[in-house]
Amino acid sequence: MGKNEELPWDLFDRCLLPVIFSHAAAVILSTILNSLYISQVSTFTLFLWFVVSSLGAVFFYHNLKVTAAGKTVLITDCTSKIGYAAARQLDDLGFTVFAGFQDKDKGSKSARKLKDESSGRLHTLQLDVTSEKEILAAAAYVKENLPHGTSGLWALVNSSTWAAFGEVEWIPFAVYKEATEVNLLSAIRITQVFLPLIRKTKGRVINIVSILGRIAAPLRSPYCTVKFGMEAFSDCLRLEMRRWGVDVIVVEPGDYTTGKTWFTDEVLLAQARHMWKSMSKEAQAEYGEDYFEQSVRSLETYTKGEEMDLTPVLRSLTDAACRTFPLPRYTSVTRSEKLQAFVADHLPRSVYDIIYT
Repeated sequence: MGKNEELPWDLFDRCLLPVIFSHAAAVILSTILNSLYISQVSTFTLFLWFVVSSLGAVFFYHNLKVTAAGKTVLITDCTSKIGYAAARQLDDLGFTVFAGFQDKDKGSKSARKLKDESSGRLHTLQLDVTSEKEILAAAAYVKENLPHGTSGLWALVNSSTWAAFGEVEWIPFAVYKEATEVNLLSAIRITQVFLPLIRKTKGRVINIVSILGRIAAPLRSPYCTVKFGMEAFSDCLRLEMRRWGVDVIVVEPGDYTTGKTWFTDEVLLAQARHMWKSMSKEAQAEYGEDYFEQSVRSLETYTKGEEMDLTPVLRSLTDAACRTFPLPRYTSVTRSEKLQAFVADHLPRSVYDIIYT
């Protein structure tokens, strides 16, 4: 997403409700005052007064920030470019960052590089998000290495992502299981384990989801399915954690899969070969190899596209970690993605299908 396409959707969403309430309050108060002959104040004048006051208050508390010093953040997967960049960013801001790597024990170059580039506050740890043993070991490590005077964890960033491409009939069921395990079940389990530490600080859970958790896309069913699930899990958790003063925040990046952010040509082709071999002879005959190859070629934009600018999603993650009153949802998306999400949320499904298929 280029900088010229970045839009302040989140602040716009936060301001919309006060504007609506200001209009309603102005109409009601103006009607009462005029009916009682107390004052002949116009609705527009009252609306301006209410909207200026309410938006001023919104901008004030929207810009309040916490102090990073002494606060700890766990990022579950820093093997990915987004997780790695988030660890660097939050470390630069003064947080004590625990950066999880699924291959640290295998001599991960990324883990060593991150450690070398960061402050002495940053910790790298082995964390395979699908391993119960490693999740519990990570929790013990975080507890033992909290900064002096810190009672718990300020923020948990669930950033693990694994995806596969293909039509539903092509994809082996084991792939759906793995996508669910990595993207959904692991995040739920890690959240369960770390919630006691988060409650102590009245901190926050930050789930990196995707705009594909709100809009469906062909050839992306494993990813869309688990991201829809993460959206629902986050909403439920946010309602449950309100009594504890814990925020639950969803960060919805746009399509950041291009430019090898997640995939390489080799990975994509290996997935395609595995899918074709796993299909029944009947399915291979029905779809045909030409159609299959054409569909695979249509996905080459995910490995041959221009490297994406991660600035918008990093800004959303920073806001989620630093704001005193964070938004429940940050959408780092383009105009077209925002429009598509609006159509999916508010128009009949038949209209969405006509436009986007």
